Amino acid sequence: MDELSKDYIIDFFTKRFIHFKDTPPSLGWSEEGQGMRYSKIVSLLPLNGMRVLDFGCGKGDFYEYLIKHGIDCEYTGIDINPVLIEFASKKFKNARFIACDIEDGIKGDFDYVIACGVFNLKVDGVKESAFNAIRLLYMHTIKSLLFTCLDSRLSRKDPFLYYFNRDELIELASSLTDEYILMDDAIHGDLFLLLKKDSGYR
Repeated sequence: MDELSKDYIIDFFTKRFIHFKDTPPSLGWSEEGQGMRYSKIVSLLPLNGMRVLDFGCGKGDFYEYLIKHGIDCEYTGIDINPVLIEFASKKFKNARFIACDIEDGIKGDFDYVIACGVFNLKVDGVKESAFNAIRLLYMHTIKSLLFTCLDSRLSRKDPFLYYFNRDELIELASSLTDEYILMDDAIHGDLFLLLKKDSGYR
C-alpha cells in the first residue's frame, strides 16, 4: 500500500473519531455488529491468560470488550493511526498500545493474533497489503491467527468497502499451513479465516 493510501486511511478514521467520539461508529461499526464479531472471536479463541496481539486495534474497543467479559490476557494493540493509539493508551493503562506501520515490522511473538475487519476500507493495494500482513502476522503467531473480512459473495455491496474472494484466501492460507479453517457462516457477510500454527508451517 502506498503512502497516499495510508495517509487517506489515517485521515478517514481520525475525522470519524472526531465526529463520533468514543463509539463504534467512529471505526465504521454499529454497536450490534461490533458486539457480534467480538463475541464470535472470543468463542473461537481461548484468550484468557494468553498473549494477544490485536492488529488494527483502533481505540481499543476489543480490549474493552475483553475486560467487560472477564477475560484477563496480556494484550497488545497496534494501529497505524497515532490519534487512536494515544486515546487508547490514556483510557486503558493496563494494556500496551503501539502506533506503527506493519510494513516496518513487529516485535515479539503472541499466542493469538487477531485482525478484525482491518482491511474493510477500499483503497489502492488493499488486498496485497492484507495478504502481506497475514503472512507477517503469522510469523509472529504461536497458536492461531484469526483474520476477518467482508465476503465478495455478498449480493449488496458498499462501493467504499473492499470484499475478499474466499478462493484467494484459501490459496493464501494453504501456502502457510495445512491447519486452517475458513468460516463463511460466523457472521452474515463476513469471512473468518483461522490459521493454526503447527508443524505444517511453511
